[in-house]
Amino acid sequence: MEAVRTEPDGIIPLHGTNGQADMLERIVERFEDAYGESVEDRLIEVDNILGAESATEEAYPNLRTFIEDDLLDYHVDIMENTPIVWKLTTERLLADSTGEGFGCFVDYHSIDAGLFDRIANQYLEPQKAELRERRSAANRRRSDNSLSASEQAEAAELYERCANKLNQISVFEDVIQDLSSTDERNFDEEDRRCVEELSPKVAAFREETQERVETLAELYERKDSAWFKDTFSETFWETVDEWRDEWFDALTELEGTCEAYAKPTNEPVEAHLADLFGYFNRRLKGSDHYSSTGILFMTYYFEREGAALLDEDGNPHDNLTEDERLLASLATGLDDPSVVDREYLEAMVADDEEIESVADLPPLAEFKALAEEIDDRCQAVDKQVPSDWADRALSEITTAGYHPNRKHGVEINITPLADAEIVPKTVDDQVL
Repeated sequence: MEAVRTEPDGIIPLHGTNGQADMLERIVERFEDAYGESVEDRLIEVDNILGAESATEEAYPNLRTFIEDDLLDYHVDIMENTPIVWKLTTERLLADSTGEGFGCFVDYHSIDAGLFDRIANQYLEPQKAELRERRSAANRRRSDNSLSASEQAEAAELYERCANKLNQISVFEDVIQDLSSTDERNFDEEDRRCVEELSPKVAAFREETQERVETLAELYERKDSAWFKDTFSETFWETVDEWRDEWFDALTELEGTCEAYAKPTNEPVEAHLADLFGYFNRRLKGSDHYSSTGILFMTYYFEREGAALLDEDGNPHDNLTEDERLLASLATGLDDPSVVDREYLEAMVADDEEIESVADLPPLAEFKALAEEIDDRCQAVDKQVPSDWADRALSEITTAGYHPNRKHGVEINITPLADAEIVPKTVDDQVL
């Protein structure tokens, strides 16, 4: 298998044409490097262990049979069902396949979006040319009455084998063309519009959150730890300080996720991004209860300590000290209230019997309402994307045509090829 990994293009055909070295030749070269002058004895010894066929037509026939039929199985077992060398084959593409039209071993670490082009241009074309030539010669011989009946029958059999292999390759070319074609994500225009509208809301929430945390940090520098504990709680600042980087990073990623899903459906989306939609509800948002560790837990203290420092318009009073002004700013509303849908503010009014209208809500209600709206929209989008990471990973590597991503592992990357039946059945039985 080391021979495949050191091949410049990461591909070694089972049968070489036009001077191309095949897998048997590469293995023989490895034996020569390892055993030097005694290489012939070692190869014969190995060939005899692998089978009983005599070397009448070529040297080491049992080794070749092992390479064609058993090498991948052996490699899969050795690698505990995670092969780093793959075998592509045409033998499963026709119900009546006779032999193998084309087969090759491929280094997993060399697999990229250009794999099929390299195979088609460098290996399939020479293989087809050789098969056509052999088919033409067999066609002439099968109708040559100067030959014996057995010779004509042998030629007819060779003709059928060559024709069958060419048919296999033809189907293989169609398959790799399909694999290279776009397979659009199942995410319609309404879904895209939803995430497109969600993105600026997430950005606004991130900016508002960051602004408030920066104000807290400034207060922490101006006041001592005892003041913070007396004003907020014993662990308030420690909790904010512990989580703030994660809050900002996750909100930034969520904003990017919205932008990614808003793109045309023929552009892939990284598989892990969809997790951010559910993460907002599970971890980021939290609640306005003081025991929460999500972003909204801060609002419990902001309203308790800062609301009394605001005027009737929701702005800090003019006669405040700098420390009081900073504290009051924590309880203010959004810089741009229009970013939140009014229905979420109206829902807050409906839930509180003591409040008659949106105008009566405390300023910080806008911040909370924006979080609720983002949460609802995230959950709506979350229902439209596959919940299984593996499904999203498969979509990622096939949306713009087959573009393997090695960080997703062997199983994900080989699945499209197994589904297309261009890898041996061993892959279905042991790898997947």
